Amino acid sequence: MPSPTPSHHHDRVLLLLVLLLLAAAVASRGDDDTYAVSACRSRPYLCGGVNISYPFYLASDDAKAVPDHDGESYCGYPGLAVSCDDANNKAVLKLGDDNHTVSGIDYANLIVSLADADAAGAGNGGCPVVDHNVTIPPAVQLSLILHSVDYLFFFVGCSFGTEAEPAPKPPKPPTIKPITCGDMDKPASMTFVLPRGEVPPGDWSSACRQVLEVPVLKSSVPSNAVAEDPVWRNDGYGKALRAGFQLGWDRSSGGPCGQCEQSSGKCGYNRAGEFLGCLCADGGCSKISADSSALSWPAT
Repeated sequence: MPSPTPSHHHDRVLLLLVLLLLAAAVASRGDDDTYAVSACRSRPYLCGGVNISYPFYLASDDAKAVPDHDGESYCGYPGLAVSCDDANNKAVLKLGDDNHTVSGIDYANLIVSLADADAAGAGNGGCPVVDHNVTIPPAVQLSLILHSVDYLFFFVGCSFGTEAEPAPKPPKPPTIKPITCGDMDKPASMTFVLPRGEVPPGDWSSACRQVLEVPVLKSSVPSNAVAEDPVWRNDGYGKALRAGFQLGWDRSSGGPCGQCEQSSGKCGYNRAGEFLGCLCADGGCSKISADSSALSWPAT
């Protein structure tokens, strides 16, 4: 048998080198590609009566139990992972450290409707309460819809004084009354819930243990004064909390994700929220990746 020619040997060495480089590239990317590809095999999923679809996706624990999901899902925007609370039949989206119940997602108008998960229940003898401000982390591509939002201010644990006290606290403004459900109207520690436009001026809130600001739908707040309305102070404010608020998102318009979506693809991200590549449903979208190399992940 004739010995290999120098050119044949060179070709073999070159082929081996290419294979080693490919293997190293795959190994360097770790499991992120595997997760992203599996996420692209996902289909819309019903969670708590809400259709979960791109750019939202199922959180890790839920994705493992759903056909065509394998581990964590990255086929969607960072921070838009939805958990399924099967025990209470609710879809839950976390903003920062706080859970919010998802009541609906309008994909045509790019709107998600949320309500504070704790306020949806009842505490303190039937009074819905909140214990935190609503914050949207910068990495989450959601924002308040300004034309539809109003704010409720919770003045919690207020204990007012008089000028006769040795160390006086500010007196209670005469135009406001505490909420009356449960035991929240005890003089020793009163709680007030006021729309933004009805908060009296002055430093009287320094007599309160905590002041919280919560977005609600503008349509859920009566147009007339509510500071002294017994209906509002008993259950009206609770209805406004349970109606929740709305956030919107924008489709990506620039960068590799924007190019991906313009090519009918879906944007894949790693655990750190970094763009990995363009996930193609049928392999037909443009080959777009974070480093602009020719890479796409067709679903199988």
